[in-house]
Amino acid sequence: MKRRDFIKSSILLSSLGSCIPSLLFGSKNRFSFRNSNIDSDKIVVLIKLNGGNDGLNTVIPFQNTSYYDQRPSISIPSSESLPITDSIALHPSLENFQSLFLQQKMAIIQGVGYVNGNLSHFRSSDIWDTGSDENVELSTGWLGRLLELEYPDFPDNAPEHPLAIQFNSANLLEFKTSISNTGLYMYDPDTMYSIISGNYLENLNSDVPDTHGGAELAFVRELDYMSFNYSQIISEAAQNAPNTVATYPDTSIGTQLKITSRLISGGLATPFYRLYQNGYDTHVDQLSNHSQLLYNLSSSLNVFINEMESIGLLDRILIVTTSEFGRRSFENASGGTDHGTSAPVFVFGSNINGGIFGNEPNLEQLDENNNLQVEFDFRQVYTSILNDWFGINSQTIEQVFDRNFSKISFINSELTSSKNNLISDFKLYPVFPNPFNNKTTIRYKISSSNNISIILFNLQGKELKRYNRGLQKTGIHNFTLDCKNLSSGNYLVKIESEKQSLVQKISLVK
Repeated sequence: MKRRDFIKSSILLSSLGSCIPSLLFGSKNRFSFRNSNIDSDKIVVLIKLNGGNDGLNTVIPFQNTSYYDQRPSISIPSSESLPITDSIALHPSLENFQSLFLQQKMAIIQGVGYVNGNLSHFRSSDIWDTGSDENVELSTGWLGRLLELEYPDFPDNAPEHPLAIQFNSANLLEFKTSISNTGLYMYDPDTMYSIISGNYLENLNSDVPDTHGGAELAFVRELDYMSFNYSQIISEAAQNAPNTVATYPDTSIGTQLKITSRLISGGLATPFYRLYQNGYDTHVDQLSNHSQLLYNLSSSLNVFINEMESIGLLDRILIVTTSEFGRRSFENASGGTDHGTSAPVFVFGSNINGGIFGNEPNLEQLDENNNLQVEFDFRQVYTSILNDWFGINSQTIEQVFDRNFSKISFINSELTSSKNNLISDFKLYPVFPNPFNNKTTIRYKISSSNNISIILFNLQGKELKRYNRGLQKTGIHNFTLDCKNLSSGNYLVKIESEKQSLVQKISLVK
């Protein structure tokens, strides 16, 4: 019996999948991602805001009186919010997001959801994971179907590195195929390697009988081998990560992003990462709980984005936040909000079209269930990721979702095809010290002669100082920035060449 046939017919798959980190794939004959249509240089980090994020207190229509009327006790005062347009502001805990938005490294997609939204956490999560209609139940994930199309022999022939890694939840429905699971659940690389290597049985190469039981034994042996092999590859990637000055918050999402950073910078060729931040089911006491959640998210992502940019990897990474649904526009009697429909999606990266996509939520025209209207189907976001980011053709995407969905132009396709050549020519190292008192050093590298300018902005985007350094030769350059005439606070420093620019956030403390 062939191993693939055994997988299809045996219940062993489901039983092992729950206890051995979902490494139900692979063989000793592996091939690289370049045998797939997936652009092997690209990575997407998907972050689920688990519980249903309240979009209205995250992306605030601060000029809309209905917002304050419908939320008399939990609305965010306009004086405290962080404006990004004339009518839209961010929650005061999202100062880092405001900075990224002003740098054009953040896009906001308004009103994302699906028609006839299901308000069950479990069912709605399944809909997002499978990419299904609200009235269709699928047993395969949207990324599982994609990867099965790209790797039709999977799991007999699997890439050298895992196709997908997921943290914080062992429910791998998003990566499930018709016969196996392409996702790997893990807590951290060191723990994973310690557990698997401690139970790895070597030298089990004796022949097995050509029977059903023999096929089971062969499968278990190969599973054991692949578990060990993948855990070793992941552990080595984590160990190979360069040392940086990045300090991640000691939170669940901070830890997940820190591990993701180590794996990416250490050379792991995994294109899909799924991270989770729990706690967004804010029925009660939303103001304090939501504020802390958003602060943890933004501070962790800010460290991750700055670190990836400092080591020249941000151009390869797309970060997308999702949530199973949004929340109602009207507050409840417990100082919170109940399950709703649509919510904003955040996108981060250096190869994106920064800005706001979609309209401000219409609080005067709710749907028949008194919920916010859906402007974009969530599969439009997925389609844009697959086509514009990974270069997957439209025919394959149609097979994944069983029909076509229009794209949203939040990915800069020109940059994704050309910026790789620029990043290596122009690099901005982490400003040091940061935070600083009066003076700090800006260090940057250019690989060809260029006219260089250094520009200092406040967080509102106003230019404060400009230093034209003229034509500079190839190599590493240092510049001492003197801010003794400025008050304490956060600023943006921009290094600009003839072809591109890089930005970092700095903090002046007196």
